[in-house]
Amino acid sequence: MIEVTQALGETFLYIRDTIPEEVFRKLCSKIASSYPAQNITKEEIARLSSSFGNEAQCQRAVDTIYYLFSKVAYNTTKPSAVKSFLAPHIGDTHADTFSESWGGNAVEIVSRLKTTSSINKTAAKVAWDSSVSICSGECAKLRDPEAVLQVEVGGKLKNVLFDFESLTRFYLELERIQSSIDNLS
Repeated sequence: MIEVTQALGETFLYIRDTIPEEVFRKLCSKIASSYPAQNITKEEIARLSSSFGNEAQCQRAVDTIYYLFSKVAYNTTKPSAVKSFLAPHIGDTHADTFSESWGGNAVEIVSRLKTTSSINKTAAKVAWDSSVSICSGECAKLRDPEAVLQVEVGGKLKNVLFDFESLTRFYLELERIQSSIDNLS
């Protein structure tokens, strides 16, 4: 289900040995209620760290709970499978707590994931111009013609070198995208 790396294993041990079951239940409940949004504040992490160890360990524990919710949500794992996977790593009581939290919130979490975009950046402006010129003299004798496409990304010009076939595929893809955009309006 999830590959347990050394860091994840250490965090599992920290959760099992340090965080009481009631605190773990509250964390799971709070995270599940708004997943995928992260709703644990820095102040709450600081309060946890004052009670249960350093801030980095508490932050890793919270991040691990988010990670577990993401894995079980994307795989739509049954609560019983989650419990049996987690029990050897975080103990039976913590595994019960997490699997109950997952089981009680699974439908809402999955539906929120279906309606939430994982892409947080959008294109502000998309435009292109085609300027084609025919070369003369020595350029005209090239056997393998190449084209240089200048692309402006974030205010910086980037040069992209294309051979004939790649450029043709690129322009066909641009035409397909343009027709899709035209169909939207």
